Parts: sequence; structure tokens; C-alpha cells
Amino acid sequence: MSEPSAESGVAEGIDAVPFKLRDVTLTRQASNIHPIFGKIDEIRKQCKFMIMLAASSWKREYTYMVGFGILAFVLGSLSTDVISGGDTSIRGMDGLFGVGSFSFFQMLLSVVAWIVFLYFVWIEFPVMRIHSVTLILLWNGMILANIFFHQNNQNFPKDSSLSDMMYGTLIMLVVVFFSYFFWKAVSDTRDLYVQVHHVHEDVRVMEQNMYEYSLNGWGALLIGWFTAAFISAWSGVNFIATRNNDDFFGLFIHITSGILVIPLFLGLIWYPQRILGVATKISTSAALTAEIEMQQGQLNVATDAKCPECSASVEVSLQLDGQISVPCINPACNTFGVIGSVCLTCGDEHPSRFNCQSCNTNIPYVDTIPDTEAW
Repeated sequence: MSEPSAESGVAEGIDAVPFKLRDVTLTRQASNIHPIFGKIDEIRKQCKFMIMLAASSWKREYTYMVGFGILAFVLGSLSTDVISGGDTSIRGMDGLFGVGSFSFFQMLLSVVAWIVFLYFVWIEFPVMRIHSVTLILLWNGMILANIFFHQNNQNFPKDSSLSDMMYGTLIMLVVVFFSYFFWKAVSDTRDLYVQVHHVHEDVRVMEQNMYEYSLNGWGALLIGWFTAAFISAWSGVNFIATRNNDDFFGLFIHITSGILVIPLFLGLIWYPQRILGVATKISTSAALTAEIEMQQGQLNVATDAKCPECSASVEVSLQLDGQISVPCINPACNTFGVIGSVCLTCGDEHPSRFNCQSCNTNIPYVDTIPDTEAW
């Protein structure tokens, strides 16, 4: 087995893709039936783009990840004790040590496969390491929520009462919140990345650049992962809750939906890194702004930033990772912040363009910084 390695930052990003999102076409369009289905066509188009991009940059390590992930899940879900229902008279650690020798060995193999799977994820997706762990925890959170849902009602959601759903609902609210936080972090990072790396004086060009980094298809992938993970969690817990049940349809749903979760999970953490590059830090705009405030003393001030028309000095700061920090657009406020972020003092958005008072020129801030310092 070859040693996994992170993809090179040079080969990352939309600029390195051999095709563009705007060039992708659909053979059949739902909008021909009714214009209201145009948004569905757009999501289909972006999903097709992601599939084409994955096929063009597929690596052997990705096959390992999918294989080990599915193997770990199946080994942990299928055993003689799970199918038979086990011994209903024992529980807790006694139940764990009471499993058959083959089932225990199978469980250990599942743990090893999960470790290998997470190892590949950790190495191959350095930008998404923390978020990949978050998604795994969210999946387990759904399982825990369904355990509470079935605690007093093994036929959940049938014959459910609000009192029986309290703890499970609280856990699911936490899961939904962190899922939204994950989407928000990727979305904010995408916005900032385009504003910094693809600044253009023509608004139409900026909109075209933003479209190339559209996350509508990725958002649909996130919804699909969330749905598959919840169905897998519910069907698995429901099957276990009804012990000695000869109806294996729930177990079948648990296995099939769980297998689907693995490639969807990899797609969620692969795509942002693929389009933004390995040098990008995925975080919300609020978190980035807070980090800038805490690291004001560590910023590199570009003292030679000048207006390209009249050479007037321009106040900008550069973070160590290359992000540009500029003064607030409000004349009464002089707080520095990353381009596109909200000012913590007055609430206005930090501008991406600079109005030179000497020559009345309106230019992007990035054009005032020498290339050797900007990138």
C-alpha cells in the first residue's frame, strides 16, 4: 500500500480544472417542462460538474478510503449477535464481553478499518481535517438521538409523545446547528477566496468567477449526506430496538443507506479542498475576523502598498496566510478587517476596492500591493 499524500496546492483550484462549470451542459432539462424546475437543472449541472471533476482527478487513495470506509461500516453492522438479537438478559459491559469470539474479532476488524479510513482522510484532506471529524461526530450524534427516540418507544416514530422525544430532539438540534455551521464555514471561505484571488473591476467578471465556485451542488450533497446518515441511524437503532425481530428490512435499509453515507462524506470534504486549494483555511467570516483581532500584532504591514496611478501610500495589512486586511469603509471608523468581512466596530462591510484621495481613482486593494507581497 502506497503512502497517502496531500494533493499539491499547485494542482488545486478552479484555474487548474480542464473544464469550467459554465461549459457543462445537460442532455435533458427539467426546465423544458416548466421554468420553475430551472433551479433543479442548475443543481443537476453542478452535480455533474463535481462528478466529472472527481473522475478527472481520481486517485488510488480515494479508492482505499471508499473501500475501508464501507468495509468498516459493514463489519460493524453485520454479525451473528446483531442478526440474532443477542442475549436480552445482559447489558452494558457484560453484554460487550458476552458476544461470541467471532463477533468480537469482527468488531476489532471494524475498528481497525475505521482507523485506516480516518488516517487516509487526515492525510489526503489537510484543509478539511477538523470538519471531517465534525461530520463523523454528527453521524454518531444522529445515532445517539435515535437511541433516545427509541428508549421508551421501540416503534418510533409511531405512537410517539413529546415527552419521549425531548432528549433526542435536543441532540438533533445540536446536529442541525453544527451542520449549518459546517456549510457556513465553507460558504464564507469561498466568498472570501473569490474576493481576494479573483478581484476584478468589472462586476460581470466577478459574478462569473463567483459562479465557477458555486456551492449549490455541494449544498445538495450535504443535504443528501444528512438524510442518508439519519435514515441509516434510525433504521439501525429501530432494528436493534425490536430484538428477535424476523423483519430484516430495517437492517437492509441501515446497510444500504450507511454504505451511501461513505462516498457522500468523502465528496463533502473533497470538493471544497479541490476548488479552494490546500493553502486555504476553512472557517466562518466571524471566526476569521476574530482571529485577525487577536493576531493584530502578528500581521505583516505592507508599508510599500501604493496607488498604481499616483503612487500614494495605501493602508493595508497582510496576514501570514496572504489574506488582506483593510480599513473600514466608514470614515468615522478605522478598524481593520479582512476584505468582505463585517466590521466589529460599526457593522459595515470591509471594502474590496480603494478610493484614492490623491487622484480620485477607484481600484481593487489587491492592485496596490506588489506581487511579491500579495501572493
